[in-house]
Amino acid sequence: MRKQSHWLTKILPFPSDDIENRSDLDRSYKSFTRGLCIILMVLVLVPLIIISALSHSQYKQLLEEEELEQLVLNLEESQSAVEAFISELQSIVKFVVRDDRYQELLDPNELEVLFVRLQNEYPGFADIEIIDSKGAQQAYFGPYELPDRNYMDQIWYKEVQRHGVYISNIFSGFRMVPHFVIAVSRKSPHQQGNWVLRVTINASTLQDFVNTISSGYADDMFLVDSDRVAQTKPQKYGKIGEGCVLHDQDDSKDDIAMENFSEHDITVATSAGIVVFKKSFEGKEINHAVATLLNTPWKLVLVKEQFLHASSWVLFKIKLITIFLSCAIVAVFVIVEISHAITAHIRESDKKRQQLYGKAAQSNKLASIGRLAAGVAHEINNPLSIINQKAGLVQDFLEFSDDFPHKNTMGDALEGIQNSVERCKTITHRLLGFARHAEVETEEVDVNDTIREVVDFLAKEATYNQIKIGFDFNHEVEKIWSSRGLLQQVFLNITNNAIDAIGTGGKIVLSSTVKDQNTIQVTIADDGPGMTPDVLKHIFEPFFTTKETGKGTGLGLSITYGLIKKLGGNINVASELGKGTTFEISLPIQQEEKSKEGLQGSLQSE
Repeated sequence: MRKQSHWLTKILPFPSDDIENRSDLDRSYKSFTRGLCIILMVLVLVPLIIISALSHSQYKQLLEEEELEQLVLNLEESQSAVEAFISELQSIVKFVVRDDRYQELLDPNELEVLFVRLQNEYPGFADIEIIDSKGAQQAYFGPYELPDRNYMDQIWYKEVQRHGVYISNIFSGFRMVPHFVIAVSRKSPHQQGNWVLRVTINASTLQDFVNTISSGYADDMFLVDSDRVAQTKPQKYGKIGEGCVLHDQDDSKDDIAMENFSEHDITVATSAGIVVFKKSFEGKEINHAVATLLNTPWKLVLVKEQFLHASSWVLFKIKLITIFLSCAIVAVFVIVEISHAITAHIRESDKKRQQLYGKAAQSNKLASIGRLAAGVAHEINNPLSIINQKAGLVQDFLEFSDDFPHKNTMGDALEGIQNSVERCKTITHRLLGFARHAEVETEEVDVNDTIREVVDFLAKEATYNQIKIGFDFNHEVEKIWSSRGLLQQVFLNITNNAIDAIGTGGKIVLSSTVKDQNTIQVTIADDGPGMTPDVLKHIFEPFFTTKETGKGTGLGLSITYGLIKKLGGNINVASELGKGTTFEISLPIQQEEKSKEGLQGSLQSE
């Protein structure tokens, strides 16, 4: 039927040519529809899914990049603020410490005045003390009792002597209160070495400042030292004085370098000493950023749960899913409708193709039967002529002979032989007409009168079977150029079949109407038992009959079909079980002279 690739046959099986088995044919069309739906859905939905997935991925990547940029920006701002705050504290301490003030500040009153001035500026200052070049405490002012302390062995003392300034981590120390120290060294005026001014600042000062700069953007912000110990209080991710739970890498160096972290953890690293981690913590995806604070022992930690634009991300996913589902639903609906429409078109095309094949096959059958009928008719006519001549000769001898027993019986027998010969001649004449070998005269014919003549011929038989025959003629029907004899034979065959189909008690209606300016239509309708579709498609085939054996030859309608085609007309049949049968015969008017000659030549050809 149709050639197609092997893989396409499995996905898209074409309908079968076997129109006889309706159930198999319906299953074949359903399989074709289903396969076509699958192919179209794959062609439409797969690109739609790919585009949606790419949109989802691209938008997510853009949000992540924007989120990381915003995270770094906030961390840089916070880093600058903390560094400026510590730098300001350090500058104040440096400003009050001059090389020549050592002796002045050893005076408790002068030291108290200086401390009060510092505390007025920053209430977080806890105490102040002067330490000589040998690490011994020379003067102290503050709320704590710290007499005669020596810091020569303390690490911070060595650092401040080496670098000139020192800022410590937050610790409790002798005071047992969290604090950090800013110490500045100056050259001693009367002895070798440097003396030191040490200021203690409460840890709450640093905590309050971090709380002040912490924005609503960050989920958590705090300081850690080089050992990852929290210097200020984390809100979610650890406890003050304990190791930060987010630090799982060796970042003990002052400057955080790329080689300290794995590629999987690092998302962004900046040249300003900022590293951003992207990791999972307690089932949450977070961005964890660390920035080194210059000139301090601390690092600033900022934590943000992903995503920054959570509302935008959720709204985008809702829109994307809505658009995807809407497109998918519309696509599926359209695909299903298109598949059914294409299948219906193919079904109708196959039906018409099968009808054309059937008509072609029927025409071939009729042509074969016509040639056979012509040969049979010629062969039968010769012996019939001899029989007729011999019977006539015997009848002549019988008329001139004297009376003898059974003469009348013999005369009746000879008459029966001649009548049978005439009947056979009529049959062979019809066969020759079917085969286009009979000579047919064409003339102007009144179709309505011809129908009435045929009905008058069958009136007795119809009355005997209690069948009513009615007429519905259109008197505007013009006379047509055709063969009266052939039309009579057509109307006679169809009407006679209607009487046989009805049996007893029924009605036949014969009507005529103008179909168009070149065609008239004759309709013969009965209310008989009707025909099944299987019977209906075979009625014009030669020798096909539904009558009992011996009551029909099956040539009536096939000859009728051939005669109508010869006359340039067409015949259609509609029938349904229990509702009767209707024959519609279309005939050309053909009133022009050329049409007359063409019809007569066609009827007398071959």
